[in-house]
Formats: sequence, C-alpha cells, structure tokens
Amino acid sequence: MSKSTGIGFGRGWDGREAARQAVQQALDALGGNRPALALVFMAQEFSGPEILQTLIGQLGNIPVWGFSTTCPLSADGEQPRSIGVVLLSGSGYKAHVNWLANFAQDVNGAATQFARAVRNQAGLAQGIIQASAQALLLAADGVNGDASQLCETINQMNIHVAGCLASGDYRQGRTICLGGNHAESGALSALFLGGQLRLGLGMGHGWKDTGWSWKVTRVRDMWVQGLDDVAPARAFAAALGYPENEWAFPPLSDYVRLYALGIETGGPEALLLRSPLRMEVDGNLRMNARVPEGQTAHLMVGDPDACLSAARLAAGEALRSLGSAAPLVGLVLIDQAWQALLEGRMDAFFKQVREALPDIPLIGGYTLGQLAWPAPGAPTAQLVNQHVLIALIGEVED
Repeated sequence: MSKSTGIGFGRGWDGREAARQAVQQALDALGGNRPALALVFMAQEFSGPEILQTLIGQLGNIPVWGFSTTCPLSADGEQPRSIGVVLLSGSGYKAHVNWLANFAQDVNGAATQFARAVRNQAGLAQGIIQASAQALLLAADGVNGDASQLCETINQMNIHVAGCLASGDYRQGRTICLGGNHAESGALSALFLGGQLRLGLGMGHGWKDTGWSWKVTRVRDMWVQGLDDVAPARAFAAALGYPENEWAFPPLSDYVRLYALGIETGGPEALLLRSPLRMEVDGNLRMNARVPEGQTAHLMVGDPDACLSAARLAAGEALRSLGSAAPLVGLVLIDQAWQALLEGRMDAFFKQVREALPDIPLIGGYTLGQLAWPAPGAPTAQLVNQHVLIALIGEVED
C-alpha cells in the first residue's frame, strides 16, 4: 500500500476502542507520514460523537468526513460492527469541510447556503472554501431532507462530485454524518478536495423494468400516496402477487426497497430510480427523495448478475475518469438494496471490483442514495437509488 494512504478497521462492542484500533492501523500503514485528512465509515451500532471524539484525540485538527452505514466495506468484503478509517498523507493535499446542520429542517435554506459556499462568496462555520477545490465528497442524512435539491447547484460546478445518503438505523429515522468536529443526524457534510487531489467516478445498477407501470397520481412531501389513483400497497399487490395488507408489515414492508420506481423524466436519459424506505401501514410509500407527481413510474426489479456486471463497469469507468492521476484509494458506495439482493454473493461483487481495480485500496459502505457529477449517461447531476458508485481519489504530479 502506498504510504500516501493508510486504511484501518476496528471492531467490537466499544465504539471508542474500535475507532482507536482503526486509526492506529491506518497510522501504522502510513509509515510515520502525517495525515492530511480522514475519511470515516461507521457502523450504525456506534455513537457518532464518541467516535469523533476518539478520532480527534488521536489525529488532532485535520479535516474529517464520513457517515454511518449498516455495514462498512473493505476490499475483503463486509466488515460488520466495525469502523473503517482512511488517512491520506501528502504535503500537496488540500481539504476543507463545510457542515450544514440545518439540512433536514430547512432543505431550501441548506441548498442556498451550499450554493453560496460553492461560489466562494460566503464563509460557513469553519471558514471559506478555497477556490482551488478540484473535487467534492458529500454525505447527507439518508432519511430526512431531500438531497436532490442540491443537484441544480452541482450542475453549475466545474469539479467532480461524489455523494451519498447515509445509511444506518433508518427505521428509527437515525442516520449520522461526520464533518469537522460534528457528528449528528439531519445534517449535510461536504468535503472539498484540492491541491494535488483528484476524483474519478463510475456508477451503475442492475435493476430492470418488469413491464408494470403506473401514473404517479398523488404525492405528499416524501410520500407517494397514489399510483393510478390507488394506494401503492394495492398497486404492488396486483403486480407482485402478495395480499395488499401484508405489504405494510415485515418482511414485505422492509423488502419493498428492492422494488424501485423507474421515473420517466421526459429527457433523453434513462429512467430515474427512486426507492422506498418502507411501505407505511396506510399503504403509502415513504421515499427519501421526491417523486414528481404526474409522471409515469415503472416497477423495477433487481437482477443479481446484472448488478455484478454493473459493478465491474463502474470500477472501470472510475479508473478512466481519473485520467492521469495516480489512484490512492477507492470508495465503494453501494445502495442498501444490494445487501439483500446479493446476500451470499458479496464475495462475487468484490471480486469484480478488485479485478477492475487491482492493487488499489478499497473501503466503503452501504448507503440509501448515490449522487455523482459528472455521471456516465446523465447530462445533469441526479440523486439516485439502487446504484453502486465508485469514487477513486487520486494524486496528480506537481
């Protein structure tokens, strides 16, 4: 492993001890080089503030970015109940964290604040973004708020963006973002990368159209309440064969995430995938990104083999996107639906990624949404579900 990159994992019941182990492993991998920034992937079982306090105690005042997930990931596969840490070391590496605590409570206000920060016209809590920023990593609350409202701002940027919606204990509405000296729910954490750092992106999915489609006839905030003027539970029962009243209760209320809605957006791009977090007891779908009323929604189902192929293609696209920069680390951000769809086949997933990205350290986690700009086949930035997003952080020569 390059001494510009150190990765460590810690596991156990005590989050602080797991964090300490992860940081120490990463520091040992750096071989004495001083870290310039830290990326953190935290299992949902741990306390964000406790983890962050441990990180700051060991690393001092360096930029920290990360999020919670149902399960951190490494090049060897799933790492349950663990904390994964990436440390990057280089005198030419620049990083700056901006933290928006009000993302869930005031999405419009947060989007405006984010836009101002991007334009380098206003300072946030921790300072002013440097104009030399070359790339951006975003993590947002995975349940509350609507990160799709950030896309318009991202479209106006001249830097590569990789983003995700934090996963974790989303049934309780609790997902955590980490940024700077903050670790909270309901927030947006943005890490701007500059200097010699660059970002390469690849994204894809293996969900296919079942042939069923409906018009989205009623939407209220983040709930889809009508498909062809009937409750979504009734529409799903007709298409998939289970009784309507069973969709509101486990296991179907949880597995409903596997059945994405492919939204016709009216543009030349492919269907926009939106996945429910759950089916509510009233038969409505709870989403974490808005679904436009009046559009046609296609019922999508996952194909495991297509997902494996998509993973390899995304990894290859990320490497091509990185251009002449030397890859330092690969971030693997997989929609949580893949965890259920590929149960028992995740070894095959990581084999595909490793073969496309040999000798590149890998780390990541399951997420509730993915965002990339520029993204293959998409003319604009879009928040999507059901995708795998692979982001390679690389280094260019002086």
